[in-house]
Amino acid sequence: MRPLLLFTLLAICAGCTSEAPPAPPVSDVLSADGTPPVYATYEAVAPLFAQTNDTTYLINFWATWCKPCLEELPLLQELSDGRTADEALRVILVSLDTEPGAIARIPEYLSGRGIKLPTVVLTDESPGWMRDLDEKWDGSLPTTFVYRGPLRYIYRRPWRTLPDVRAAVAPLLGQ
Repeated sequence: MRPLLLFTLLAICAGCTSEAPPAPPVSDVLSADGTPPVYATYEAVAPLFAQTNDTTYLINFWATWCKPCLEELPLLQELSDGRTADEALRVILVSLDTEPGAIARIPEYLSGRGIKLPTVVLTDESPGWMRDLDEKWDGSLPTTFVYRGPLRYIYRRPWRTLPDVRAAVAPLLGQ
């Protein structure tokens, strides 16, 4: 009986790993029809920050009431439009608008300015998730996370020029 018990325990442990399961793909978070999905909790959008593939991700937190945010959106679109075929780069917008009227206006606002970037709306107002992403982030906008695998850069300021944005992603594109 003991050999059977030992074999069973070994078989169970062989399936155990210390690695976390892979994050769901980014496409599971984004809307297929272009309408920004609205998420009430950070956990729903957390896969945006957990991808381990060879793509560089630029995730920009913004809001319709944030003037510097609105001013940098065309730069982010231009960065996305100007990438070369060999540059694996995804630019994703995360709106932190919580007012239903503002959320409803996001698609029209973006399309009216030629912004075609994938967008989600996060209405989670609990401060804990911000500290999980960056212990120094106090929620100020705009804030941008650029990452590829374990390499992560955080920018807590607005982008003023396209060369600034390109310089932020360049070290991760060449990896």
